Amino acid sequence: MSGRNPGHTRRVASGPTDPKTVWQTDLSRVRATGTPAVSAGHLYLPVDAISDTARHRYRIHALRAATGEERWQVPLRSEPNGPPAVRGDHIVVTAKRALEKGRIVGFQTRYGDEDWLVDIDARLTAPPTIADGVVYVPDWSGRVHALSVGDGSVRWSHHVDAEAGGRTFTEPVAVLDETLYLGSRSGKTGVVALDATTGEKEWGESTRAVTGGPVAHPEGVVVQSHQLVTAFDTDGTRQWSFNIPDARVQQIAVDSQHLYVSAGDTVRAIDWNGEDAWTYESPGERVGTPTVAGETVLIRSEKRLVAVSRATGDERWSTTPGGAGRVIVTPEAIFSPESDGRVVALGES
Repeated sequence: MSGRNPGHTRRVASGPTDPKTVWQTDLSRVRATGTPAVSAGHLYLPVDAISDTARHRYRIHALRAATGEERWQVPLRSEPNGPPAVRGDHIVVTAKRALEKGRIVGFQTRYGDEDWLVDIDARLTAPPTIADGVVYVPDWSGRVHALSVGDGSVRWSHHVDAEAGGRTFTEPVAVLDETLYLGSRSGKTGVVALDATTGEKEWGESTRAVTGGPVAHPEGVVVQSHQLVTAFDTDGTRQWSFNIPDARVQQIAVDSQHLYVSAGDTVRAIDWNGEDAWTYESPGERVGTPTVAGETVLIRSEKRLVAVSRATGDERWSTTPGGAGRVIVTPEAIFSPESDGRVVALGES
């Protein structure tokens, strides 16, 4: 799912250490590819398609991770918000069906058959988060929806702080230890924690407008407010804030040692005391979102994919997969969806 796990830490146990191109697939009549979800040996890739006859322009393609072979493709009736979330035999996508109306759809992984559909009378921009068989989706009206991943039935749906001016939730829910963490961009801004089973509010803390996160890890809950990164304890106690010189901060990756923050041509490692641990600078190229893979941090720039030590920031290896797409890392492979309908897999065999 978005951020690789319910806490959105962008952390995987390991990754290839000497990656070479294993396969490349060019999807027919695709103008743009989104970020895929990877699960049980398959990629589930949202695309913006080109068609003179099809009623629906957006699709999901299922590819075999080992070969790039396409298993199936299905149309989406609305524009997807981001990567799908996959749990067992189910794929869940959130989408925009109109400016102020959203949609949550469940598909089967085997052939892409649509299982269920729930329309939301509010704007959705956050991809879904799945934890313990429940799909969590926040909306712009300040409501959080909890649905069964199997049939889309509503577990609960709560309007957070409706009586106090409401909130606007634009980013995905983070889940850790049966607690949901959300960040509000406008209205009553700040970080909110909800009980995952009931939706009842556990705590809330005021911040600037949340533009990224939350990311939830046992060490803390992290949010971005443009160039300001703020960490809280899981009980809501504010730990520290760190200012990044470049306002265009990418999504944050987290492990037990550091937070990894990309902005401009720089990646910074910030320790859990809020201190600057190390800085990596990409020579003359903007960098993308970092991913922690084992003992390295993978960084995609405009021309290279670089792995640096997560302890020191020293470069371990680099490769040039081409293009400037996002990378999805698993222990066996690195998948790079490009902007023109091409998908590249890097691995060691």
